[in-house]
Amino acid sequence: MITLMFAITQIIGLISGILLISSARGNEYVNMMSISVVDDSNSILNAFLLIFYVLIGAGIALLIMKFFRTKILFRLMELAVVGGTVSVLLFSFIFALSGFGFFESLFSSILAGGAFSIIKFFTPSLKNPAAILSSAGVAALFGFSLGFIPALAFILLLSLYDYIAVFKTRHMLTLAKGLGTHDMSFTITAKAKPPSKANIKIEKIPEKELMRLDLGSGDLAVPAVLAVSTYSSFGLEGAIAVAVGAIISIYFTLEFVIKRHVVLPALPPICLGSLIALFLAELIKLAI
Repeated sequence: MITLMFAITQIIGLISGILLISSARGNEYVNMMSISVVDDSNSILNAFLLIFYVLIGAGIALLIMKFFRTKILFRLMELAVVGGTVSVLLFSFIFALSGFGFFESLFSSILAGGAFSIIKFFTPSLKNPAAILSSAGVAALFGFSLGFIPALAFILLLSLYDYIAVFKTRHMLTLAKGLGTHDMSFTITAKAKPPSKANIKIEKIPEKELMRLDLGSGDLAVPAVLAVSTYSSFGLEGAIAVAVGAIISIYFTLEFVIKRHVVLPALPPICLGSLIALFLAELIKLAI
């Protein structure tokens, strides 16, 4: 289930990002949506500034967990994040496919994205769909805003950070535990019967006895960011190769995690698999 949801995120994020890139070529207003920190989207400075913002965000989240014993701040943060990112996702489709102008599409997407985030706020069961759509929106926006080189540098820096945060400082485990609870859409979650009960026909297993596996929204979005940014430099084939490599990598990573009962940083193997797939795709293109 986690692999399936991951794959859906890659597909939606890639399509949305390609639509944004194509729309920007014909409408200067769409370029204003770029979150590139400097004017040049191909500047490597974007990668270092964005990773700095990620570190600041993680620090703020940890401080909130430590000093505020309430989930309302995270619920409000989720409301804003889901509303904003889903709006971006919807805008890419509405503007490209509806025939609406820029401002009409923007207004419609903000209205629909805000409505969806409010519905999620009062409907915790929408956790996984909200995480998928939100992560796809993030991927489309970041991939649209960054050239291939800064996007590559950004995911390499994030992979290094992921490794340090899981194995060294271990604060990623604290973040995952805090943000993955209360049905908030900062992770996707799958649950299953324990192996010892897998073959026993039981109508209902107590919630606390179910095996649970979570994957962070960052792990969903980052590979799709690379896929979208790859599209501008290597074409559709390269972008698809990156997405396929990421999907294959997450499957085998999760197989390892489940069998060994360990916690692993997901980004390093996912990004490695994506880059290997891109390299192989380019080799095939050269050979052909």
